[in-house]
Amino acid sequence: MELKFNPDKPEYEFIQTLDAANKAFDALEKEPIIGLDVESTGFDPYTDKLLLVQIGTASKSYIFDARKVDLKEMPRFKEFIENPKILKLMHNGKFDYGFIKLQTGAEIANIFDTMLSESILTAGLQAKPASLKELSFKYLDLNIEKEIRKTFAGFAGAMTKEQLDYSALDTLLMFPVFEAQLDKLKKENLINIAKLEFSVTRVVAEMELKGILINSKKWKEIIADLRIKRDKFEQDFYEAIRPLYKINQNDLFGKASDPINMNSNVQLLELFNNKLGLNLPSTGDAILETAQHPVARILRDYRGYEKLISAFGEGLLDKINKVTGRIHPNFLQLGAATGRFSCQNPNLQQIPRNSDEVPFRTCFMPAPGYKLVVADYSSMEMRILANESGDVKMIKALKDGLDIHSYTASLMFDKPYTPDFKKLYPQLRQIAKPIGFGLMYGMGPMGLAGRIGSEIKQEVTKEQGTEYMNKYFKSYPSVQRYLDKLAREAVEKGYSPTPAGRKRWYTKPDPSDPDYKKKISNIERQAKNHPIQGTNADVTKYAMVFIQEKLNETGVDGNVILTVHDEIVCEVREDQAEDWSKIHDEQMKRAGELLIKRVPTETSVFVGDVWEH
Repeated sequence: MELKFNPDKPEYEFIQTLDAANKAFDALEKEPIIGLDVESTGFDPYTDKLLLVQIGTASKSYIFDARKVDLKEMPRFKEFIENPKILKLMHNGKFDYGFIKLQTGAEIANIFDTMLSESILTAGLQAKPASLKELSFKYLDLNIEKEIRKTFAGFAGAMTKEQLDYSALDTLLMFPVFEAQLDKLKKENLINIAKLEFSVTRVVAEMELKGILINSKKWKEIIADLRIKRDKFEQDFYEAIRPLYKINQNDLFGKASDPINMNSNVQLLELFNNKLGLNLPSTGDAILETAQHPVARILRDYRGYEKLISAFGEGLLDKINKVTGRIHPNFLQLGAATGRFSCQNPNLQQIPRNSDEVPFRTCFMPAPGYKLVVADYSSMEMRILANESGDVKMIKALKDGLDIHSYTASLMFDKPYTPDFKKLYPQLRQIAKPIGFGLMYGMGPMGLAGRIGSEIKQEVTKEQGTEYMNKYFKSYPSVQRYLDKLAREAVEKGYSPTPAGRKRWYTKPDPSDPDYKKKISNIERQAKNHPIQGTNADVTKYAMVFIQEKLNETGVDGNVILTVHDEIVCEVREDQAEDWSKIHDEQMKRAGELLIKRVPTETSVFVGDVWEH
């Protein structure tokens, strides 16, 4: 590809006065497409400083010294950045959006994100987002030096030529990368998916800036209670096994020494196999669950509490921002190959649903004078499965508002469906419930057997798993045909699409590969899941965009602050929350109806003082 700039000597203008800034905009305002990037002293827009804002054409970069030119007091800058007719090329745009919004007051409109674009084009093939350095090498065969970026950390001096060359290059490189990606997006019919993701970028950036409040005192109380329960199971474990060992030693405090280290898998295997005669291959939770031994149960309970403490301990409170007093997680909008979000630092998606023991979600709350409006889709993946498979019975059950898991159990086990089926046949429903979800995730008989066994708290054999799966497919024959078709076509084409057009690619193994069958099975498993989970992601993202648009349009004092899978949470001024909840609900249904036509989209919405009751 022919470049319009010299990578070794990029052309740029370093702007340190208001007069020079105005002259730069005289040229920039004529451009239909610009490259946009920032340099800062760190990664937190609340505690770190914006150093440079680079705005480039295809051949020249204009580098604004944000320390010398007060962009917040320059209306022309804001108008330019917010002009929807000018396309802004960015890489990881939500990062730049955060600094520009917070420190200049401008909200970037009309984004093309080269990082997101590449993730769309390589979903399933590349585990982590590509850097601009990687894209430059892939599309332009350029090996760009990025070490200079580290020099901006905590920087307060005069900019060096090396820093300015680096900064200029970041905007210039995006133009040829954009052209190459745009051609591929068109060829793969992924333009609409890219537009969706770019629209979501602005919502995600605002969501990260807003953050969420947490009740630290209550959080610490929950962790302290979990520690007490964990320590009790640790004590019970050692009391249960001490008679099996000949140990007469005491520790420094006169307490009997522990015979083994309960966190050592080697020592645990020796206990279970040599002392208790259980013949276990490992000490994994699934294996211990089948052991049906009191010591195994105690160990599982101990590990359950230990896992909660290590995952959600007081370390999460260290993430509270010193300026805002809120937690600002990093949301990765293409965190999974299916298009689903992931979340990190901290991972709020990992926080379990509330229970009496772990009511973590009751710790997340609105600011004084505000409420949380929480809405999620009801049985969304089942509705997508019904819509896409066209199964007549499943569609009718969902249209009639039946409890789908009870209805499925009634078909599988030839029982009459009644409104109180769940009360009459609780175990049959518990058998049916995980099958639909398991099949959507490409599970086979063995996986289903384990999942059903976990639900009904008893061992289920692979043969029983096969029998249940066959009963399910007999009840919903169109579902079996649909899932089989997804698996077959993914192997043939090398990708699987969602109805909206999102693609997930697969690396097809060579028939001579000794693991050929295993790898083909893995493709088939993922292909059954992607159109369903991917559609769920597509719908949720459309809903986020619609909700943000309505917040802007109505002038409601509120923000989207959190999304977890198919749930969207807003923080809204108290006197507006009830009215907003109806709009929030309408926009989520509107998004669902874009892609789901054969069954109604149902949502559950509530207004409250905590994330989840």
